[in-house]
Amino acid sequence: MSTLSEFVVQGGQAITAGQVGAFRNHLAAYKLKAETLEAAGQPLLREQCSFLLRFIEDVLDEAYVSDDFPALPEAIFAVRYLVKGVDIIPDSTSGGYSDDAAVMREVLTEHEAEFRKYCKENKIAFDQLLAKS
Repeated sequence: MSTLSEFVVQGGQAITAGQVGAFRNHLAAYKLKAETLEAAGQPLLREQCSFLLRFIEDVLDEAYVSDDFPALPEAIFAVRYLVKGVDIIPDSTSGGYSDDAAVMREVLTEHEAEFRKYCKENKIAFDQLLAKS
């Protein structure tokens, strides 16, 4: 397991039920942040974040039943990591969103089978979320 993978797994495992509830209560703010995100050098980050937010919302609303239990907390961790003010690489620096993009991509690839199933049910093109820019 890579260091990044361990970071994401540990981040997902640290998400508590209370944090899931708080995330749900602030979902509109997270969506706004995703819609207005301008991440230089990371053209897919906005779409990836929006996708994970849609997945999270559907799972929390019980509109979609996930077979991959860690996918939800790790998706929440990735979105929270993106929108929080403190990162490994500050967002204000050149290449500042590369750590955010790496976390987001790790979640998407680690739970690819689950996300592909979700995309198939919702007519979403998953491959475009992972396309190379």
